[in-house]
Amino acid sequence: MSLIVLLLYIFLLSVEIFNSNLRATAITPIIQRACDSSTVRDFCYNVFGNDTVAIWARTKFNIQDVAIQMAYSNYTNIARKVLSVTTNETNSEFKKLYRKCLHQYILLKSDFEDMIHHLVFSGDLDEASQRASTHLFTCIHYFYYSPNIPNPIAKENENLAYFFELIRDIYLTSFD
Repeated sequence: MSLIVLLLYIFLLSVEIFNSNLRATAITPIIQRACDSSTVRDFCYNVFGNDTVAIWARTKFNIQDVAIQMAYSNYTNIARKVLSVTTNETNSEFKKLYRKCLHQYILLKSDFEDMIHHLVFSGDLDEASQRASTHLFTCIHYFYYSPNIPNPIAKENENLAYFFELIRDIYLTSFD
């Protein structure tokens, strides 16, 4: 019995070591350049280092596209959560604030479409990401000025803000 436990332990340890090695090699030169020049460096390494698509990025365009797609995926998850929280809320004061925040998230959808358009047609991702941030920060401010209302999306909002900053930083970085 102890031999089985020992073998299982060795197997699990080797899987963890192998998995760590895979994560360590997932940082490509383009990811390193993007992250080292970013103001959200740790966040950048975390999201790109754990993304199976990012390791295939070879150009600035590729890494920007990956960042926008990850941010959009994050956005859709948050928007669904805000919709669910708003729909299920019974306190009218809370519901009113959640509804206002949901409205900002609905407006964010067109900002993501705008970012993709700017990326494809070599537009200004700095301005596009700042425009998107405006809607996000409006939602954050609603909660800031209503400290008695619970914020079920505080961490998600913070992560989305990091994504917008990352997109902006990559745009402003020279990859030559």
